[in-house]
Amino acid sequence: MSNKTKIQWCHSTVNPIMGCGGCELFPSRNAVLHAIDNALVEAGVPKRVARSKPLFKELVSRAYSKIKSPTRHHKQGVTTTNIWHLRKEFINVILARHGVAAAEAVELAIGRSITCYAAKLHLNKGYSLLPKSDGTPRQPKAGYAPTFEEITSYEGRVWKTAATPDLLGTEDPERPWISGLPRLVFVSDMGDALSRKSDFPFLKREVIAPIQSEEGLRHLWLWLTKRPARMAELADEIGGFPENVCAMTTVTGPDTLYRIDELRTVNAKVRGLSIEPLWERIPPKKLNLKGIDWVIVGGESGALKTVRPFPIEWAEELRDHCANQGVAFFLKQLGRKPTQEGETLKLKDTHGGDWDEWDPALRVRDFPRYFHDYRSQKHPAYPRDRRVREKTSTPESRMR
Repeated sequence: MSNKTKIQWCHSTVNPIMGCGGCELFPSRNAVLHAIDNALVEAGVPKRVARSKPLFKELVSRAYSKIKSPTRHHKQGVTTTNIWHLRKEFINVILARHGVAAAEAVELAIGRSITCYAAKLHLNKGYSLLPKSDGTPRQPKAGYAPTFEEITSYEGRVWKTAATPDLLGTEDPERPWISGLPRLVFVSDMGDALSRKSDFPFLKREVIAPIQSEEGLRHLWLWLTKRPARMAELADEIGGFPENVCAMTTVTGPDTLYRIDELRTVNAKVRGLSIEPLWERIPPKKLNLKGIDWVIVGGESGALKTVRPFPIEWAEELRDHCANQGVAFFLKQLGRKPTQEGETLKLKDTHGGDWDEWDPALRVRDFPRYFHDYRSQKHPAYPRDRRVREKTSTPESRMR
């Protein structure tokens, strides 16, 4: 749990489940191997030779054999985690066998295949077949899943977040766009809590219950998943999501627009899209925003060598599309490699998230009207006796 986050569109984050079942940002090992093989072929390596799996199996076996006391988390097989940790050794072999062009192509293929921010943190803080630079085994950081593939649940996290101070009506000088709103809690920034249907009982007990508690009702919970169809199943099982939950899904380009249709089936009062990282232009005419209340857009962050360009024109046309549809628009960041009219923009903020560096017309960070109305006299879902108490209480008493 983080009571203070740099994420521009929320106050806090919480992760009842860490790790993920995989997506386009953290693909399966076969998808990564396929990308590597294609990169080798495009770099001129014969197709019969461009087979990355045998070499990775050899590198994995060699690294595993050097571990004195391997745990069950040290996988003696080709996994996405092991591909990432052994990528430098793999690239060095490719360099020796096939030259610079092939090695650079592989580096780009791996870097563009494994891009998930949450996965990168787990890759840096979880188990690895490789020792630390001083030769000692790496000890995983507490609170993280052992590896990103290992979906791990944590009891009590959402209950603890529900008990955090009320932020309704408070000012945030550093982020004026969020001032006055209830605490906005981003659920699942370090994994996908809906990776497995078998976790439904845990989610009902450890997520839904605290969200519906008296303390939890003070906050708005922004639940993001790349599996909105499964989110819809969970919502149906409980008779619909609590009214302080914003159901959200991620879209990274035209090939993931199907998730929006699935999100529309989630029984929730408010829904949002995280179009980040936006890898490919989404023509506005293809972006159906019926039943959608909020759209967040952002460019890709990461290593300059591997991130994809983010034409600002993509953000501008989505901004205008949202305005025409009456949907709140929030431009989070321009990413590591923003471009305008084909020219790369040089920004001090490596994520492109400092809007003081932007053209004023891009400085749009709006929230749905629903967020502003929740906990007001306009919103019947919030308990009437609590609304009355808050109206007559002092700001100091509300913060206790």
